[in-house]
Amino acid sequence: MRAGWAEFFRDVYLWLIGVTIGFMLLHNGADWMRQIRSMGAKVSVRRLSPGETAQHWVLMVSFSVLVITGFSLRFSDSAWVKLLFGWKGGFEARGIIHRAAAVIMVIGAVWHCFYLMGGRGRRWFKDMMVGREDVWKFGQNIAYFFGLRRESPRFGRFSYMEKLEYWALAWGTVIMTGTGVMLWFDNFFVGKLGISKGFLQVMLVIHYYEAWLAFLAIVVWHIYGTVFKPGVYPMNPAWLTGKMPKEMYQHEHQDGPRLKARAVRVTLEDEEEPEIGPIEPGMSNNGRELKPVISLAGREEGSGTIAP
Repeated sequence: MRAGWAEFFRDVYLWLIGVTIGFMLLHNGADWMRQIRSMGAKVSVRRLSPGETAQHWVLMVSFSVLVITGFSLRFSDSAWVKLLFGWKGGFEARGIIHRAAAVIMVIGAVWHCFYLMGGRGRRWFKDMMVGREDVWKFGQNIAYFFGLRRESPRFGRFSYMEKLEYWALAWGTVIMTGTGVMLWFDNFFVGKLGISKGFLQVMLVIHYYEAWLAFLAIVVWHIYGTVFKPGVYPMNPAWLTGKMPKEMYQHEHQDGPRLKARAVRVTLEDEEEPEIGPIEPGMSNNGRELKPVISLAGREEGSGTIAP
């Protein structure tokens, strides 16, 4: 009898936990999504060009698929793996999906290399280089964290956090591609080139732990900087459309390029905002009649601070 009641209350609490926590997740998720949508009504600047945004999407999707399908092989007995690939032929499909995502990621990396050869790409590469100033600002930031400095350092187009992540991504892509190719075509490397199976085992270890390093770096470093950092919460929307609120940009990149800003139309990061003089009521800064601009929130706002 006692065992029956214990089982009864166990089931009651399992349902209670599921319903309660599920409601909390839906409630807070709806609030989070509402805050994100409200960013669309704010004056924005274009942080990433359409091409750069597309590159990020290719990287983000391929990386996510690689993480899921890669760890599925290592943890094949886990419940979440059986849920995703437990169907007949699922594990064979997992391997195909993993390799397809790897090819897409390599294509994205090659695309980025060609991008770096263009004018905007060369500026990107130059701004991503780590210099003595980044080391100095790292020290200033640590001092700010521990209350030894009143203000945080002023960052330019890319902070040292973004630069470290970028070069870590480049290094990780090379490592994962090299080891992944050797594991994919293991018969060729062992049978034709005479590489020992022990060497391939080393490649497997490097591939596996490099994957863990990349995954944890994204979770701990990248997600914090783009979602949970107080200055950008509930998130920096630049990864979705390439745009971010002007106020957020000015807070995070105080010494970065001055960007033109509009509620609807935005411009590229390397285009400077013109100097604006006094504006007479009803007139724009170039002397023409002021026309209302419909913002993303559906309100009419004067555009007198920005030249059409």
